[in-house]
Amino acid sequence: MKILQVVHSFLPYTRAGTEVYTHSLSKELSNRNELTVFFRINDRSKTEFLLIPGFYDGLKTYALNRTFDSCNSFGEVYDNEKIDKVFANVLDEIKPDVVHIQHLLFLSLGIVREAKKRKIPVVFTINDYWLFCHKGQLLKEDYSICQCVDINHCRKCLRSQLSLSAHAAYFYNRLRTRLPYPLLQVIKNAYLYFSGKIGLSPQDKDTMLKDRYARALEVANSVDIMISPSEFARKVFIACGVAEDKIIHSPYGLIRSDKAISARKPAKAVTFGYLGTVLPMKGIEILLDAFRAIKHLDIRLLVFGKLHPYVGYEGYSRLISKQVRQDKRVRLMGEFDNAQAPAVFSQFDCLVVPSIWPENAPLVIQEAFWAKTPVIASRIGGIPELIREDIDGLLFNPGDTQDLRAKMESFIEKPEIIERLRKNILPPKGMEEHAVEIENIYTELIEGSGVARKIREAEVAG
Repeated sequence: MKILQVVHSFLPYTRAGTEVYTHSLSKELSNRNELTVFFRINDRSKTEFLLIPGFYDGLKTYALNRTFDSCNSFGEVYDNEKIDKVFANVLDEIKPDVVHIQHLLFLSLGIVREAKKRKIPVVFTINDYWLFCHKGQLLKEDYSICQCVDINHCRKCLRSQLSLSAHAAYFYNRLRTRLPYPLLQVIKNAYLYFSGKIGLSPQDKDTMLKDRYARALEVANSVDIMISPSEFARKVFIACGVAEDKIIHSPYGLIRSDKAISARKPAKAVTFGYLGTVLPMKGIEILLDAFRAIKHLDIRLLVFGKLHPYVGYEGYSRLISKQVRQDKRVRLMGEFDNAQAPAVFSQFDCLVVPSIWPENAPLVIQEAFWAKTPVIASRIGGIPELIREDIDGLLFNPGDTQDLRAKMESFIEKPEIIERLRKNILPPKGMEEHAVEIENIYTELIEGSGVARKIREAEVAG
């Protein structure tokens, strides 16, 4: 069958969980199907909305260039006719049997509309909460958790996007790469202040937010099936208004290379590891504070992740670098290719996942378990569904530095706990099994919406 995967970014441009999962699933599906990946890139040396055909790791790709330089309103951020037209041309060219959406961040909700116009079945994987939470993590500005859509909280969180006017994104994109962070913040705050005085009214902004929610709900209920890797995320989407029978629960699969099973060599110093994006919602500050409070000198913390000035968090990477320099036991290891994962996991005894947002189903936990590495993680979101407490890992209260410190100290004082947990780790679901499950969903949808359905209807009518 012809499969079109849609995702907000892809390897080798970014290597976060959704991108890695999409690549792994696509590779497995491509063994038996004709598969194409459609995704967004951000390259200011290229024309806006330029479509770039290519290949990556044997996969046919279409990269859409979107820098947001021409984005002049909040509505254009998430629902853009120019993107829809480009995608429509891709659909007409490759004529997929099914479209599988992994993420629409940086793209357009209209992508679903274009597929449904052509009566193409659409599968939507819930990789985070972006469809109903524009920032994707269900976190308020003070990093407390949202339960679902709340216009009052959304207005506060999205004041920058709601204040977006002609050319604002263009100038911001250039200033953020040229100005020091403190000066950038002064300019940004001044813009928000004056736009609040002379720009849209609070009522207008509320209308914009309600419009976005209505469009998101329309998209959610127009796709044929939603796949949630966690029961937690499934319940969130149901609470946001998605029909319960629209969403099925199916955990991620993992490419399980034999190289991934490499026993950690016994070491005198217990070594903890962090793998992931270096952003506040990932809780790395919680981890650093807990680690620095531990008095043992003969321990290590290895931080794997790209220090990058992400939009809205331009000063955060410098903050983390400064904190790391305060403790010689901590090392910044940088970003790594997933092919290097076996070597990375072999460098530490325990993975720490200190997230303060309700993570869906962090792929890094499955990767750790495949490498026979115990995990200490926040008791939040879908994470407790992955970890059997005190059997293959430990859970701590999210944001609680003291609780995390206590869990880490238990490993330091009794290293035999690490070995006990390691022996109890079960291998995660393989990508081969997962891909078959996904293919079965595709097949049922294609047969249900195509010739096979018409034949069955005719037989019933006869």
